[in-house]
Amino acid sequence: MRRSAVLYFAADFASLLGNSAIGLVLPWLVLVRTGDPAAAGLVAAASAAPGFVAAIVGGALIDRLGRRRVTILADVGSAVAVALLPVVDATLGLSVAWFVGLGILGALFDVPGMTARDALLPDVARASGLPIDRVSGIRESLFGASFLAGPLLAGAGLAVLPAPTVLWLTAGCSALAALLTLALPRTVGATPAERPKQAGWAALREGLGTLRGSPVALATTLLAVGSVLAISPLQGVVLPVLFEAIDAPGLLGLTLATFAVGLIGGSLGYGPLAGRIGRRRVLVTALTVSLVGVAAFAVAPIPAVAFGAAVCVGFGFGVLNPMFPVLVAERIPESARGRVLGLQNAGYLAAFPLGVLLAGLVVSWGGVQAGAVATAAVWAVIVVLALRARGLRDLEPVPAPAPPTS
Repeated sequence: MRRSAVLYFAADFASLLGNSAIGLVLPWLVLVRTGDPAAAGLVAAASAAPGFVAAIVGGALIDRLGRRRVTILADVGSAVAVALLPVVDATLGLSVAWFVGLGILGALFDVPGMTARDALLPDVARASGLPIDRVSGIRESLFGASFLAGPLLAGAGLAVLPAPTVLWLTAGCSALAALLTLALPRTVGATPAERPKQAGWAALREGLGTLRGSPVALATTLLAVGSVLAISPLQGVVLPVLFEAIDAPGLLGLTLATFAVGLIGGSLGYGPLAGRIGRRRVLVTALTVSLVGVAAFAVAPIPAVAFGAAVCVGFGFGVLNPMFPVLVAERIPESARGRVLGLQNAGYLAAFPLGVLLAGLVVSWGGVQAGAVATAAVWAVIVVLALRARGLRDLEPVPAPAPPTS
């Protein structure tokens, strides 16, 4: 594996590890400093809207400034936002207002950084000589690994180290990611030769028009957002309620870890499967396996079924997720790639809380099985629409766009 790919994967994992770790450290610190569980929810909610805006605006910045540059700036900004937590704690004292403000600051950098790395995929594949499907699959598997390792390391760190030390280590993950991306060859992710002709909202409308004009990219975006609508109720409502009813938080953690293992396995399998049986068959397989897993929760929402169902759901989504940025990279002009991916990520950010909210209402009204059945019904409809969608019929590789001339 060439140096460009190694640096990209290492930077991506370091950034993901820091983000997943702060996802545990921040609410824990809010509870310790304020003693108010509602404050933790307020900090999380306050970060959601800025993250949605940052995804859209960040996509436009990526197309104007370059993918590599925005990736570095975003990681530096994320490191500063986390590092300010121990600094403020030691000097002024952390209050709810400080937690909200620094949470918003972190969200403004994290989401554009994620989008910029999505946009870097074809550049890294081209520079390293690897198939883009393989690069995307490995990257998605690193996401699953960070989902497992980040909270585990953060929890262990909080058990044996002072909280400020854990925060400094978390900030160091983002700083390391910036340094590793900086070490990439300058030609990887350089500013596109053709910058957007318009700025501001006009540029964003142009990006939306580009997305609507590509049947594959539009169908992929709708499927990706639909997948979040399906998985968020399971992770955020159905499984927690199921295991809380039997007072088994350990089994909840084990089920989520099983999901992550399936996600990693599916992501690693995507590249070889796409090369062997073709992307369309991979899509059909992933949708079928994931639907089986979601339906199993609906038929029998019991712990004995949860582990096998979690593996199926994790594997299905692990195969699907790497395909989305690959299809956008191949079908969308390089000069608009950042804006289209930014719109996709904004859709993810909006879909997750919406799915959790709706599932919470259903579970409160009809119980955990009603929530599982509703989730399965929604995902079944999305799967049928995806299999019939014109834009998802011909998914095989198209010639990659020529690299920008210097």
